[in-house]
Amino acid sequence: MKKTITFEIDTACLPSWTDEYIAALWYIAQSQPAEHGDHDAGEFAELVGREIIQRWMRGVPVPVWNIQGRDHYHQQLTRFARWNGVEWMPNAVPAAENTPTSL
Repeated sequence: MKKTITFEIDTACLPSWTDEYIAALWYIAQSQPAEHGDHDAGEFAELVGREIIQRWMRGVPVPVWNIQGRDHYHQQLTRFARWNGVEWMPNAVPAAENTPTSL
Protein backbone atom coordinates (compact mmCIF):
# COMPACT_ATOMS: atom_id res chain seq x y z
CA MET A 1 0.00 0.00 0.00
CA LYS A 2 1.31 3.45 -0.94
CA LYS A 3 0.18 6.65 0.72
CA THR A 4 1.08 10.26 0.05
CA ILE A 5 1.00 12.58 3.03
CA THR A 6 1.16 16.33 2.58
CA PHE A 7 1.93 18.78 5.38
CA GLU A 8 0.71 22.35 5.26
CA ILE A 9 2.61 24.34 7.87
CA ASP A 10 2.16 28.02 8.70
CA THR A 11 5.63 29.04 9.86
CA ALA A 12 4.21 32.20 11.44
CA CYS A 13 2.73 29.89 14.11
CA LEU A 14 6.05 28.28 15.10
CA PRO A 15 6.35 30.21 18.40
CA SER A 16 2.92 28.99 19.53
CA TRP A 17 3.47 25.26 19.05
CA THR A 18 4.72 22.76 21.63
CA ASP A 19 8.30 21.57 21.82
CA GLU A 20 7.16 18.10 20.75
CA TYR A 21 5.46 19.48 17.64
CA ILE A 22 8.50 21.59 16.74
CA ALA A 23 10.70 18.48 17.10
CA ALA A 24 8.39 16.62 14.70
CA LEU A 25 8.61 19.54 12.27
CA TRP A 26 12.41 19.30 12.39
CA TYR A 27 12.19 15.69 11.19
CA ILE A 28 9.74 16.71 8.47
CA ALA A 29 12.08 19.53 7.39
CA GLN A 30 15.04 17.16 7.15
CA SER A 31 13.11 14.29 5.50
CA GLN A 32 11.14 16.15 2.86
CA PRO A 33 11.70 14.93 -0.71
CA ALA A 34 12.72 18.32 -2.14
CA GLU A 35 16.00 18.49 -4.05
CA HIS A 36 19.07 19.67 -2.16
CA GLY A 37 19.29 23.42 -2.65
CA ASP A 38 15.52 23.95 -2.98
CA HIS A 39 14.77 27.49 -1.72
CA ASP A 40 11.47 26.78 0.06
CA ALA A 41 12.71 23.56 1.65
CA GLY A 42 15.83 25.31 2.94
CA GLU A 43 13.82 28.27 4.22
CA PHE A 44 11.46 25.96 6.11
CA ALA A 45 14.30 23.95 7.66
CA GLU A 46 16.06 27.15 8.70
CA LEU A 47 12.94 28.64 10.31
CA VAL A 48 12.28 25.46 12.30
CA GLY A 49 15.95 25.25 13.31
CA ARG A 50 15.95 28.86 14.46
CA GLU A 51 12.83 28.27 16.53
CA ILE A 52 14.53 25.31 18.22
CA ILE A 53 17.65 27.37 18.96
CA GLN A 54 15.62 30.33 20.24
CA ARG A 55 13.77 28.05 22.66
CA TRP A 56 17.01 26.48 23.82
CA MET A 57 18.61 29.92 24.32
CA ARG A 58 15.50 31.46 25.91
CA GLY A 59 16.47 33.67 28.80
CA VAL A 60 20.02 34.14 27.57
CA PRO A 61 20.56 37.86 26.84
CA VAL A 62 22.88 37.51 23.85
CA PRO A 63 22.40 38.35 20.18
CA VAL A 64 21.72 35.06 18.43
CA TRP A 65 21.83 35.89 14.71
CA ASN A 66 24.52 38.58 14.25
CA ILE A 67 26.91 36.21 12.45
CA GLN A 68 25.72 33.29 10.36
CA GLY A 69 27.49 30.62 8.38
CA ARG A 70 25.90 31.66 5.11
CA ASP A 71 27.04 35.32 5.40
CA HIS A 72 30.30 34.75 3.49
CA TYR A 73 28.61 32.91 0.63
CA HIS A 74 25.83 35.50 0.42
CA GLN A 75 28.36 38.33 0.34
CA GLN A 76 30.29 36.65 -2.48
CA LEU A 77 27.14 35.79 -4.45
CA THR A 78 25.77 39.34 -4.26
CA ARG A 79 28.96 40.57 -5.92
CA PHE A 80 27.72 38.88 -9.11
CA ALA A 81 23.92 38.59 -8.80
CA ARG A 82 20.86 39.85 -6.99
CA TRP A 83 17.78 37.97 -5.74
CA ASN A 84 14.52 39.24 -7.26
CA GLY A 85 12.28 37.15 -5.01
CA VAL A 86 12.10 34.25 -7.46
CA GLU A 87 15.57 33.69 -8.88
CA TRP A 88 19.10 35.08 -8.91
CA MET A 89 19.69 37.63 -11.68
CA PRO A 90 23.20 38.57 -12.87
CA ASN A 91 24.43 42.05 -12.01
CA ALA A 92 25.16 44.33 -14.94
CA VAL A 93 28.84 44.31 -15.89
CA PRO A 94 30.28 47.84 -16.26
CA ALA A 95 31.27 48.66 -19.87
CA ALA A 96 34.93 49.12 -18.90
CA GLU A 97 35.08 45.51 -17.70
CA ASN A 98 33.32 44.31 -20.84
CA THR A 99 36.01 45.35 -23.31
CA PRO A 100 39.01 43.13 -24.04
CA THR A 101 42.38 44.50 -23.03
CA SER A 102 45.17 44.76 -25.58
CA LEU A 103 48.58 43.29 -24.89
